[in-house]
Amino acid sequence: MENPIIFASQLAISPEKPEQFGILTHESLSWWQQGKQQYLALKDVVGVSLVKQKAELPGLVVHAYPIVTTGYIFKKQQRVLKEYYFTCPNLEVRSQWQRAINNTLVGQPPDLNIPPRHLQIIINPISGKGQAPRIFQQVLPLLDRSNLTYTVTETLSAADTKNLVAKLNLADTDGIVIVGGDGTIHDAIAGLMSRSDRDLAIKIPLGVIPGGTGNGLCKTILELSATSYDPLDAAFLIVKGKQQSFDLAAVKQNNQDYYSFLSLAWGLISDVDIESEKFKFLGSLRFDLYALMLICLLRTYKGKFAFIPHPNCQLSPDLKTARQGKWHIIEDEFIFLWAMNTPWAAHDMNVAPYAQLNDGAMDVLLMRKGTSRLELLKALMRLGKGKHLSLPHMEYYQVRSFRLEPLTKKGILVVDGEAVDYAPIEMTVIPNLASVNC
Repeated sequence: MENPIIFASQLAISPEKPEQFGILTHESLSWWQQGKQQYLALKDVVGVSLVKQKAELPGLVVHAYPIVTTGYIFKKQQRVLKEYYFTCPNLEVRSQWQRAINNTLVGQPPDLNIPPRHLQIIINPISGKGQAPRIFQQVLPLLDRSNLTYTVTETLSAADTKNLVAKLNLADTDGIVIVGGDGTIHDAIAGLMSRSDRDLAIKIPLGVIPGGTGNGLCKTILELSATSYDPLDAAFLIVKGKQQSFDLAAVKQNNQDYYSFLSLAWGLISDVDIESEKFKFLGSLRFDLYALMLICLLRTYKGKFAFIPHPNCQLSPDLKTARQGKWHIIEDEFIFLWAMNTPWAAHDMNVAPYAQLNDGAMDVLLMRKGTSRLELLKALMRLGKGKHLSLPHMEYYQVRSFRLEPLTKKGILVVDGEAVDYAPIEMTVIPNLASVNC
């Protein structure tokens, strides 16, 4: 049988008496109601709670968040809470149903006594526009109805986040949830990799609820799961607990080692990111306006870009590079270089549409001196839908490792959205190092 019965016992929708058997499979819960068999898909269920016994029969409630279409003119699909109240013949059967459903949700046998997962939730109240605490309150009802427990901690700086994660008791932690932006994720990964047991710690799954400005990793995860970009959908994925391996990049610069999960930017992209911070009061509009100004100025940066191609990388036969062993070397004047570990740099920028979370590659995009202002503008306008790679002066490389040596005296380098030293830097992909809820 493709979908065998894993548990069956008396069950009825409240307030009916449980005279017939309900049936639990890996895919659904079914019961009889007014002579018809009803089904509830477990893919939408997040947990089961006991109902305080006021009536004659013991009760339980199954919490589900199915996707429904709302609105009449402007239709939107979103998850909405729907709860199912059931009656059981006695307390023992009620406990059996609660255990069986909760265990099945996490892929465990129905009769085991399994403690709920415990999550460490980290809220960055100053991330983005300072909306992370409010966003957490939006998803809190879902978390409270789920088969898990959690601890909530607010961190006010990068050091706070690193120290918290570095000191976590792994024996009591089944996952880390970030309610913040990509900078907070970077700090959490730094904390995990600073531990003496980092090989074990880095495997703890990371969940992300978008509370920052860009939220590139969260957007990538939600797109991969064919889910809308919404805090509730992000929390739902975390609650369901599925995991996927995730590449990181080891970074070497100025005799320091650290790790990147998202991107490196140099030239126009990093200039817009950092220099536009003085216009934060404009919100996300600041990026567009500042980019237009820099396109008019059209700065170029001399540098040396060396890379080891990924096996999937198709190098153009017209590409002229120097060679040093496995390394291909391009020395030129660049308008920008953007290296991505994920498809999305932000929720509205699909920079590397062919990138995957665990493909062992970083996708590098660059444009050199000689690109017109119009073509550069076209590239930035097409980023949102990932339609920019076909432009004539857009170069695209999938690499296992790369080195970037800026040869201009002034400039900005950005790793995972934060400015780093303006100095030679090397990044090497470490496949499948981390794990995310997806």
